[in-house]
This record gives sequence, structure tokens and C-alpha cells, in this order.
Amino acid sequence: MTTNIVRPAEPGDLPALAEIFRQARKFMAMHGNPKQWGSTHPPMSLIERNIKEGSGFVCCTDTGKVAGFFSLFDTEETYEVIREGHWLNDEPYLVMHSVAALPGYGAGTCMINHVKTLTDNIRIDTKDENIPMRSLLEKLGFVYCGIIDLKAGRGERVAYQWCRDRQA
Repeated sequence: MTTNIVRPAEPGDLPALAEIFRQARKFMAMHGNPKQWGSTHPPMSLIERNIKEGSGFVCCTDTGKVAGFFSLFDTEETYEVIREGHWLNDEPYLVMHSVAALPGYGAGTCMINHVKTLTDNIRIDTKDENIPMRSLLEKLGFVYCGIIDLKAGRGERVAYQWCRDRQA
């Protein structure tokens, strides 16, 4: 069984990350979600900036293969207004963005579980059509909270939250 670890992303990871995002876009399109990232999102310039600013993280197998990426922030402006629901609490939270993983390595679960060790609250959003991600979030104890609107008219996303105090 592969053991995954999470570490800060480094510039040397960029070729592997470009491939992970290429495969993630293809996977989303094949599973009914072709518009969330289209053919160019997230741009590698954003990933490079995340790495430079220290907000980018990778999930690696025990052999060092980069199998996933996410960016981590302590706030999200678009989460200030939520429609058709509400957040579980108003406590400080971490937000995960640009979550992408190669299939078959358990990297998505590893990355989310890693962030659970850092905070009592995680918020995350995705497109309604992203059924694989929504299923993973629900499997890992996230609760659907409502709809948020992205900046600059880029559309809406379904929002989820995980809270340690709501776990059994």
C-alpha cells in the first residue's frame, strides 16, 4: 500500500503539476464537468504564484511521485455571502483551492485529511456538476452549505464545510 505525504510544493514540481492538471481537466470533462476548468484553468502562472507565496502543496507517494496538488488559504472573499443555505459556523477556517489528483493514489483523500490536522474548520467549493469531488467531500465528512458566487461573474459554486466538532 502506498503511503502519501503532503509537503510544500517546489518549483521543480511544475512539470508534474502541469500533467496532473492536464489529466484532471480531462477527467472532469469525461465525468460531465467540462466547464469548471475548461482547457486552461488553473493557469500554471497561478500555480507558480502559489508555490512562490507558500500556499501551494503537493501530495507525494512514498517513492516521491507527485500525485496531487492543492492551494491553502485562511480566508476567501467570495465566502462572505452564501445563498440558499449557511455556513456551519463563523469560526476561523482554512480554504482549499485548485485541488487536483492523479487517480489511483488516494491523493485527494490524503490532501484533505492532512488539512484536517491543521484546523477545526475547512471550507471548499466546486461546480455542481463535479460529482466525483462532491462525493469525496461527503465521504470525508463535509456538509453541503449552499451556493457562493465567484468574482467577476465567473459563475456559482456549491459550498461545503467540514467542522471537527461535528464529527463522531
